[in-house]
Amino acid sequence: MSFLFFGTSEFAKIVLEELLKTGFIPSLVITQPPKPQGRNQIKEPSPVYLVAEKNKIEVLTPDNLNNADFKKTIISAQPDFIIVTAYGKIIPKWLLDLPPQGVLGLHPSLLPVWRGASPIQSAILNNDEETGVTLFLMDELMDHGPIIQQAKVKIPARLNYSELSQQLAKVGAQLLIETLPLWLNGKIIPQNQDESMASSCSKISPQEEKIDWSKTNNEVARKIRALSPLPGAYTILDNQVIKILSGEPREDNEVSLMKQIGEIFIWEKKLAVKCKTGFYIVNELRPAGKKTMPSRDFLAGHKNVIGKIFN
Repeated sequence: MSFLFFGTSEFAKIVLEELLKTGFIPSLVITQPPKPQGRNQIKEPSPVYLVAEKNKIEVLTPDNLNNADFKKTIISAQPDFIIVTAYGKIIPKWLLDLPPQGVLGLHPSLLPVWRGASPIQSAILNNDEETGVTLFLMDELMDHGPIIQQAKVKIPARLNYSELSQQLAKVGAQLLIETLPLWLNGKIIPQNQDESMASSCSKISPQEEKIDWSKTNNEVARKIRALSPLPGAYTILDNQVIKILSGEPREDNEVSLMKQIGEIFIWEKKLAVKCKTGFYIVNELRPAGKKTMPSRDFLAGHKNVIGKIFN
């Protein structure tokens, strides 16, 4: 059977790689156009584009999914089904109606929980004990169609966004590999989502990336994990942005109880910050315009920060 693969991000790249390993090879890959990346804003192709190119699979990078030439190409491909995961654009109705076996979405949450653009980050921020991946039959509403199959994943306490995303991508790919034959042979009846359990999440805004040290140590830790390594939760010191990439929450002791919220001090030779309750020990940080470094290295070159307040 012929199928198309729509995806863009690192998550989608891992899914595509795992599919290729087991012989599921799309006739065509569709990904978003190159976008400016890094400090120099150089346009670079998506992770999915690079995997497709490496494996000599034809790739399309349309700006507009309703473009006449793009439609003609897709229709002439005559796909039996389409897989969409972490693509980043709304799939139009003509495309949803095209393949006889449907457009199958792979979403990194246990739908209908965390419909939307930031399901992995939201699961961490919300302190969810488990998340997962859902294979579903896409319709015109966001992450709304009937569920084909799901797989659950426990969320370890220290896992960050990138680590959890990689784990979910591999679980999702395995779910696809195991479920596709059953679906294509009519062995699965999709089940409507329970709307009473639905929740949604939007793209993380720059304002939401800022650390609020007046939150508890565990809330601060979850925000840092949810945004690490990119875009990175940030704080401000002397009008300079500093990204906090990893660390661990600690309960209050005789030293931290004497500190103000947001105050910097040293604990176990590392940079520590007082929170509403407890404190947070920073393992790695990245000052604006510089490379990621251990917090003890930062302290070695910035001894005057002790006693200052992050804001």
